[in-house]
Amino acid sequence: MPRGRRREPMRRRALRNRDAQRNEGQANIERHEQQAEERVFRPRQVQRGIAEQIDDQHDGDPTGRGQKRGADALEENVVDNRVQQSSADIWVLGDSIPYWAGVWAQDTNKLNLRLPDLTIDWLGVRGLHWQSFRQQIEAKVLFSSPPSIIFLHLGGNDLTDSTVVQIKRTMETEIEYLREAFPESIIVWIDILQRQVWRGALKGYDVIEQKRLRINRAGRKLVRSIGRYDVIHPDIDAETPFFRPDGVHLNDVGLEFYLDYIKDSILKNISDNR
Repeated sequence: MPRGRRREPMRRRALRNRDAQRNEGQANIERHEQQAEERVFRPRQVQRGIAEQIDDQHDGDPTGRGQKRGADALEENVVDNRVQQSSADIWVLGDSIPYWAGVWAQDTNKLNLRLPDLTIDWLGVRGLHWQSFRQQIEAKVLFSSPPSIIFLHLGGNDLTDSTVVQIKRTMETEIEYLREAFPESIIVWIDILQRQVWRGALKGYDVIEQKRLRINRAGRKLVRSIGRYDVIHPDIDAETPFFRPDGVHLNDVGLEFYLDYIKDSILKNISDNR
């Protein structure tokens, strides 16, 4: 039987109009925007099909040039709606790695990592670069109560299009900004992970790897210099079976490992401050 045969005429007309205006991928992105405005995470089985396509657009190109600009614009709007205000005890900031960790935590019913009396805001932004960090968190900094712990995992997307000097300069400015805004918060640097594939790496994999190591050293040094800090070195590298087929994002097993590192750091730092 043809699809929709028994449905009312209005529904059939709506489906025909939708199919004529946009393809299936664009329709999925529209639904993603609508649900984000309601401040809920979408189920993983729906997200994975389309959001990895958005990741593909973002991770290699911070401007979206040559990509579907509509998806970029939707992603920016989603973030802006989601980070206006928070009363959470813990913030997890960064790029698509913490973003998908938050989705996985939601999907597996451990949004707060099953830690009693603590709340966690997962504020990862797919495709985020250091240059865009301030605009993504500024409203949250202004209108939210200070978190006890801020996790920071960012910089992987910068490695293929910015110099080490440029990245370090921006990192220093933004980490100092966080410290000035939240003098009592513990800031946790999470090392940029290896990838099996570095999109846009014109000078080869090894060159990007050396930049990654240098930026991680700089990030650890920066958080040490501002005090009240912690550092996480996830034991996840390109040789481990923790990646999706794209070689960039963590699979479900990798995300579980990642969440365990965050949970261990929370337990350590909450205990130290009691």
